[in-house]
Amino acid sequence: MTIKLITIDIDDTLVNTAKQVTPRVKAALNEATAQGVKVVLTTGRPLPGVQEYLDELGLNNRDDQYAVTYNGGVVQTTSGKALGGQELSYDDYLTLREVANDLGAYLQVETLDAAYTTDDTINYWASRENFLIKMPLHVTDMAEMDPNDHYVKFMFIGDEADVDRWREALPQAIRDKYYIVKSTPQHLEFMHKDATKGSGLLALAELLGIDRSETMALGDQQNDLTMIEAAGLGVAMGNAVPEVKAIADVETTTQNEDGVGVAVEKWVLGRDVPELAD
Repeated sequence: MTIKLITIDIDDTLVNTAKQVTPRVKAALNEATAQGVKVVLTTGRPLPGVQEYLDELGLNNRDDQYAVTYNGGVVQTTSGKALGGQELSYDDYLTLREVANDLGAYLQVETLDAAYTTDDTINYWASRENFLIKMPLHVTDMAEMDPNDHYVKFMFIGDEADVDRWREALPQAIRDKYYIVKSTPQHLEFMHKDATKGSGLLALAELLGIDRSETMALGDQQNDLTMIEAAGLGVAMGNAVPEVKAIADVETTTQNEDGVGVAVEKWVLGRDVPELAD
Protein backbone atom coordinates (compact mmCIF):
# COMPACT_ATOMS: atom_id res chain seq x y z
CA MET A 1 0.00 0.00 0.00
CA THR A 2 1.39 3.38 -1.05
CA ILE A 3 0.10 6.46 0.76
CA LYS A 4 0.04 9.66 -1.31
CA LEU A 5 -2.28 11.84 0.79
CA ILE A 6 -2.42 12.19 4.59
CA THR A 7 -5.14 14.19 6.32
CA ILE A 8 -4.33 15.10 9.90
CA ASP A 9 -6.46 16.66 12.63
CA ILE A 10 -4.60 19.32 14.64
CA ASP A 11 -5.62 19.49 18.30
CA ASP A 12 -4.48 16.42 20.27
CA THR A 13 -3.43 14.75 17.01
CA LEU A 14 -0.78 16.75 15.15
CA VAL A 15 0.05 18.65 18.33
CA ASN A 16 0.46 17.42 21.88
CA THR A 17 -1.34 18.78 24.92
CA ALA A 18 1.13 21.69 25.00
CA LYS A 19 0.02 22.58 21.43
CA GLN A 20 3.47 21.65 20.06
CA VAL A 21 4.51 19.66 17.01
CA THR A 22 7.14 17.34 18.47
CA PRO A 23 10.50 16.91 16.69
CA ARG A 24 9.68 13.31 15.73
CA VAL A 25 6.33 14.27 14.22
CA LYS A 26 7.87 17.17 12.30
CA ALA A 27 10.74 15.01 10.97
CA ALA A 28 8.39 12.27 9.75
CA LEU A 29 6.04 14.71 8.02
CA ASN A 30 8.92 16.62 6.43
CA GLU A 31 10.32 13.35 5.06
CA ALA A 32 6.93 12.33 3.71
CA THR A 33 6.51 15.71 2.03
CA ALA A 34 9.98 15.43 0.49
CA GLN A 35 8.87 12.12 -1.05
CA GLY A 36 5.88 13.82 -2.68
CA VAL A 37 3.21 12.84 -0.16
CA LYS A 38 0.58 15.53 0.38
CA VAL A 39 0.32 16.37 4.09
CA VAL A 40 -3.03 18.08 4.62
CA LEU A 41 -4.03 19.66 7.93
CA THR A 42 -7.74 18.93 8.32
CA THR A 43 -9.43 20.90 11.03
CA GLY A 44 -12.44 22.75 12.33
CA ARG A 45 -10.32 25.89 12.38
CA PRO A 46 -10.19 28.50 9.60
CA LEU A 47 -6.98 28.96 7.64
CA PRO A 48 -5.61 31.76 9.90
CA GLY A 49 -5.77 29.36 12.83
CA VAL A 50 -3.69 26.79 10.94
CA GLN A 51 -0.92 28.92 9.51
CA GLU A 52 1.55 28.67 12.39
CA TYR A 53 1.60 24.89 11.94
CA LEU A 54 1.78 25.16 8.16
CA ASP A 55 4.77 27.47 8.63
CA GLU A 56 6.44 25.00 10.96
CA LEU A 57 5.97 22.18 8.46
CA GLY A 58 7.07 24.28 5.47
CA LEU A 59 3.68 24.01 3.79
CA ASN A 60 2.29 27.55 4.05
CA ASN A 61 1.49 29.97 1.23
CA ARG A 62 1.80 27.29 -1.45
CA ASP A 63 -0.40 26.68 -4.48
CA ASP A 64 0.60 23.01 -4.46
CA GLN A 65 -0.13 22.30 -0.79
CA TYR A 66 -3.57 22.05 0.75
CA ALA A 67 -5.72 22.40 3.86
CA VAL A 68 -9.23 21.25 4.69
CA THR A 69 -10.70 23.82 7.07
CA TYR A 70 -14.00 24.39 8.89
CA ASN A 71 -14.43 20.60 9.24
CA GLY A 72 -14.69 20.25 5.47
CA GLY A 73 -16.63 23.44 4.86
CA VAL A 74 -13.69 24.75 2.81
CA VAL A 75 -11.08 22.87 0.77
CA GLN A 76 -8.26 25.22 -0.23
CA THR A 77 -4.63 25.68 -1.07
CA THR A 78 -2.42 26.90 1.75
CA SER A 79 -2.06 30.12 -0.23
CA GLY A 80 -5.78 30.66 0.32
CA LYS A 81 -7.33 29.65 -3.01
CA ALA A 82 -10.71 27.98 -2.43
CA LEU A 83 -11.12 24.69 -4.32
CA GLY A 84 -14.38 23.38 -2.93
CA GLY A 85 -16.57 22.91 0.10
CA GLN A 86 -20.06 23.73 1.27
CA GLU A 87 -21.26 26.96 2.88
CA LEU A 88 -24.34 27.85 4.88
CA SER A 89 -26.54 30.94 4.57
CA TYR A 90 -27.98 33.88 6.44
CA ASP A 91 -31.25 31.97 6.71
CA ASP A 92 -29.35 29.21 8.51
CA TYR A 93 -28.02 31.85 10.89
CA LEU A 94 -31.54 33.08 11.66
CA THR A 95 -32.69 29.49 12.26
CA LEU A 96 -29.85 28.66 14.63
CA ARG A 97 -30.06 32.03 16.38
CA GLU A 98 -33.65 31.21 17.29
CA VAL A 99 -32.64 27.76 18.56
CA ALA A 100 -29.80 29.24 20.60
CA ASN A 101 -32.17 31.77 22.14
CA ASP A 102 -34.60 29.01 23.11
CA LEU A 103 -31.83 26.92 24.70
CA GLY A 104 -29.87 29.76 26.28
CA ALA A 105 -26.79 28.80 24.24
CA TYR A 106 -23.88 31.02 23.24
CA LEU A 107 -23.84 31.11 19.41
CA GLN A 108 -20.81 32.05 17.34
CA VAL A 109 -20.69 32.36 13.56
CA GLU A 110 -17.50 31.88 11.56
CA THR A 111 -17.12 33.22 8.03
CA LEU A 112 -14.11 33.05 5.74
CA ASP A 113 -12.36 35.94 7.48
CA ALA A 114 -14.03 36.74 10.81
CA ALA A 115 -16.15 35.48 13.69
CA TYR A 116 -19.38 37.05 14.91
CA THR A 117 -21.69 36.81 17.89
CA THR A 118 -24.75 38.75 18.98
CA ASP A 119 -24.30 37.52 22.56
CA ASP A 120 -23.11 40.21 24.94
CA THR A 121 -21.15 37.82 27.19
CA ILE A 122 -18.17 35.89 25.80
CA ASN A 123 -17.61 32.81 27.93
CA TYR A 124 -14.22 31.27 28.68
CA TRP A 125 -14.43 28.57 26.03
CA ALA A 126 -15.47 31.07 23.36
CA SER A 127 -12.56 33.32 24.31
CA ARG A 128 -10.24 30.33 23.97
CA GLU A 129 -11.74 29.48 20.57
CA ASN A 130 -11.03 32.96 19.26
CA PHE A 131 -7.47 32.85 20.54
CA LEU A 132 -6.90 29.60 18.63
CA ILE A 133 -8.52 30.56 15.34
CA LYS A 134 -6.68 33.89 15.18
CA MET A 135 -9.55 35.79 13.60
CA PRO A 136 -11.26 38.92 14.89
CA LEU A 137 -14.47 38.42 16.87
CA HIS A 138 -17.16 40.99 16.16
CA VAL A 139 -19.79 41.47 18.88
CA THR A 140 -22.66 42.91 16.92
CA ASP A 141 -26.42 43.33 16.64
CA MET A 142 -28.48 40.99 14.48
CA ALA A 143 -29.41 43.91 12.25
CA GLU A 144 -25.74 44.36 11.38
CA MET A 145 -25.17 40.76 10.23
CA ASP A 146 -24.51 40.77 6.48
CA PRO A 147 -27.01 38.51 4.64
CA ASN A 148 -24.50 38.10 1.80
CA ASP A 149 -21.49 37.02 3.87
CA HIS A 150 -19.88 33.59 3.56
CA TYR A 151 -21.35 31.68 6.49
CA VAL A 152 -19.29 28.52 6.89
CA LYS A 153 -19.78 27.28 10.45
CA PHE A 154 -21.98 27.92 13.47
CA MET A 155 -21.08 26.86 17.01
CA PHE A 156 -22.70 26.55 20.40
CA ILE A 157 -19.83 27.01 22.88
CA GLY A 158 -19.87 26.47 26.63
CA ASP A 159 -19.10 24.12 29.50
CA GLU A 160 -19.31 20.43 28.61
CA ALA A 161 -22.45 19.86 30.64
CA ASP A 162 -24.19 22.76 28.89
CA VAL A 163 -23.10 21.54 25.45
CA ASP A 164 -24.46 18.07 26.17
CA ARG A 165 -27.72 19.54 27.41
CA TRP A 166 -28.09 21.76 24.33
CA ARG A 167 -27.34 18.86 22.01
CA GLU A 168 -29.91 16.64 23.68
CA ALA A 169 -32.56 19.36 23.37
CA LEU A 170 -32.04 20.10 19.66
CA PRO A 171 -35.26 19.83 17.62
CA GLN A 172 -35.33 16.89 15.21
CA ALA A 173 -35.69 19.27 12.26
CA ILE A 174 -32.32 20.81 13.16
CA ARG A 175 -30.70 17.37 13.53
CA ASP A 176 -31.96 16.45 10.07
CA LYS A 177 -30.89 19.68 8.39
CA TYR A 178 -27.24 20.04 9.48
CA TYR A 179 -24.08 18.06 10.03
CA ILE A 180 -23.76 18.44 13.81
CA VAL A 181 -20.71 17.30 15.74
CA LYS A 182 -18.91 17.85 19.02
CA SER A 183 -15.41 18.83 17.91
CA THR A 184 -14.38 19.14 21.58
CA PRO A 185 -16.40 18.63 24.76
CA GLN A 186 -17.05 22.41 24.77
CA HIS A 187 -17.93 22.93 21.09
CA LEU A 188 -21.08 21.82 19.26
CA GLU A 189 -20.65 22.65 15.58
CA PHE A 190 -23.22 23.02 12.83
CA MET A 191 -22.18 22.75 9.18
CA HIS A 192 -23.74 22.08 5.82
CA LYS A 193 -25.02 18.50 5.67
CA ASP A 194 -22.37 17.66 3.05
CA ALA A 195 -19.48 19.48 4.75
CA THR A 196 -17.39 16.97 6.69
CA LYS A 197 -13.72 16.16 7.03
CA GLY A 198 -14.42 12.97 5.12
CA SER A 199 -16.03 14.77 2.19
CA GLY A 200 -13.09 17.20 2.16
CA LEU A 201 -10.61 14.32 2.00
CA LEU A 202 -12.46 12.64 -0.87
CA ALA A 203 -12.90 15.90 -2.81
CA LEU A 204 -9.20 16.73 -2.54
CA ALA A 205 -8.13 13.20 -3.46
CA GLU A 206 -10.31 13.34 -6.58
CA LEU A 207 -8.93 16.75 -7.50
CA LEU A 208 -5.36 15.43 -7.22
CA GLY A 209 -6.07 12.16 -9.00
CA ILE A 210 -5.30 10.11 -5.89
CA ASP A 211 -7.20 6.89 -5.29
CA ARG A 212 -9.02 6.55 -1.99
CA SER A 213 -6.88 3.50 -1.18
CA GLU A 214 -3.82 5.77 -1.28
CA THR A 215 -5.08 8.03 1.51
CA MET A 216 -4.52 7.97 5.26
CA ALA A 217 -6.34 9.96 7.96
CA LEU A 218 -5.40 10.50 11.61
CA GLY A 219 -7.68 11.89 14.30
CA ASP A 220 -9.01 11.65 17.82
CA GLN A 221 -12.44 13.29 18.13
CA GLN A 222 -15.98 12.84 16.84
CA ASN A 223 -15.47 15.36 14.03
CA ASP A 224 -12.71 13.08 12.71
CA LEU A 225 -15.01 10.08 12.29
CA THR A 226 -15.97 10.83 8.69
CA MET A 227 -12.38 11.12 7.46
CA ILE A 228 -11.28 8.04 9.41
CA GLU A 229 -14.07 6.16 7.61
CA ALA A 230 -13.35 7.73 4.22
CA ALA A 231 -9.60 7.12 4.13
CA GLY A 232 -7.97 4.03 2.75
CA LEU A 233 -6.22 3.72 6.10
CA GLY A 234 -7.99 5.25 9.09
CA VAL A 235 -5.69 5.77 12.07
CA ALA A 236 -6.98 6.42 15.58
CA MET A 237 -4.73 8.25 17.98
CA GLY A 238 -4.00 6.41 21.22
CA ASN A 239 -5.88 9.22 22.98
CA ALA A 240 -8.88 9.04 20.63
CA VAL A 241 -12.45 8.83 21.87
CA PRO A 242 -13.94 5.30 21.79
CA GLU A 243 -16.06 6.03 18.71
CA VAL A 244 -12.94 6.79 16.66
CA LYS A 245 -11.07 3.72 17.87
CA ALA A 246 -14.08 1.56 17.05
CA ILE A 247 -14.07 2.43 13.34
CA ALA A 248 -10.34 2.96 12.71
CA ASP A 249 -8.31 0.39 10.80
CA VAL A 250 -5.32 0.78 13.09
CA GLU A 251 -4.25 2.67 16.20
CA THR A 252 -1.07 4.64 16.88
CA THR A 253 0.34 6.05 20.10
CA THR A 254 -1.01 9.17 21.83
CA GLN A 255 -0.47 12.80 20.94
CA ASN A 256 2.08 13.00 23.76
CA GLU A 257 3.95 9.97 22.43
CA ASP A 258 4.60 11.24 18.86
CA GLY A 259 1.53 9.40 17.58
CA VAL A 260 1.43 11.05 14.15
CA GLY A 261 5.17 10.60 13.65
CA VAL A 262 5.00 6.94 14.71
CA ALA A 263 2.13 6.27 12.27
CA VAL A 264 3.81 8.05 9.36
CA GLU A 265 7.07 6.19 9.96
CA LYS A 266 5.27 2.84 9.88
CA TRP A 267 2.55 3.18 7.26
CA VAL A 268 3.96 5.88 4.96
CA LEU A 269 7.75 5.61 5.21
CA GLY A 270 7.67 1.83 5.66
CA ARG A 271 9.82 1.54 8.74
CA ASP A 272 9.74 -0.94 11.57
CA VAL A 273 8.47 1.01 14.57
CA PRO A 274 8.99 -0.57 18.01
CA GLU A 275 5.96 1.21 19.47
CA LEU A 276 3.67 -0.52 16.95
CA ALA A 277 5.38 -3.90 16.76
CA ASP A 278 3.01 -6.78 16.11
